[in-house]
Amino acid sequence: MLKMKKLSFLIAILLVGCSTSISTKITNKNFQKLEENNPIIVLDKEDELPNNSELIGDVKIGDSGFTTDCGYDKVIADVTKEAKNAGANIVKIIELKKPSAFGSTCYRIKARLYRNLNAESLSTVVQNRNLKNKSRLPENSDYAVIYFYRPTGGTGALLGYKIKDANDSIVGRLRNGEKFAFKTKKFGEQTFYGVLETKEEVKINVEKGKEYFVRCAVTMGVAIGRPEITRIENYVAMKEYDSMK
Repeated sequence: MLKMKKLSFLIAILLVGCSTSISTKITNKNFQKLEENNPIIVLDKEDELPNNSELIGDVKIGDSGFTTDCGYDKVIADVTKEAKNAGANIVKIIELKKPSAFGSTCYRIKARLYRNLNAESLSTVVQNRNLKNKSRLPENSDYAVIYFYRPTGGTGALLGYKIKDANDSIVGRLRNGEKFAFKTKKFGEQTFYGVLETKEEVKINVEKGKEYFVRCAVTMGVAIGRPEITRIENYVAMKEYDSMK
């Protein structure tokens, strides 16, 4: 029984160590937790905050020192969960730090949480977001382009992997700091995946004349690491992709 307790304690420590470090400071406790189906709007540093938004508090998603599950999608999921628990429906990113080769291998975020349920204000935010995500391809394009990229830094810098489609055909290869554009005339839902220690995939509903961005990385695994493949909003990914050589 004692051995079982020690084993359970050790597993708990390992699980906590793998998680991100979350620090939330709520200054306005007048709001109830939001329902799960209530959408959370994540605003970039350059995005304008809607009028009459009420500040609820601040949140920081960081690296505990032993964190392994800390990719972009994970820290965004963490910050949106904190927002819902606080009754906020808007996350305004103040600072976003990316993984680096000589520092933390995690994405880290500082953000402010706001509440604004005004339909007109939220509609304006959505319209502005759609404009920022608008495809740069010519209007008469009979194809779509999917951009795959892997920013420099993070774990598994020496590991590379192939990107394949649902038919197991190779569409490209990615090593640390590499990118490529995949032009296609096949429309509808498509699946792309990478394999290392595990197989990870992303599904995209491809439409003619549209652009799509997929950020790739390697996260810690049991033996060598696992691929991370995440669809990123165009307005965020364009700047990252274009800044890479």
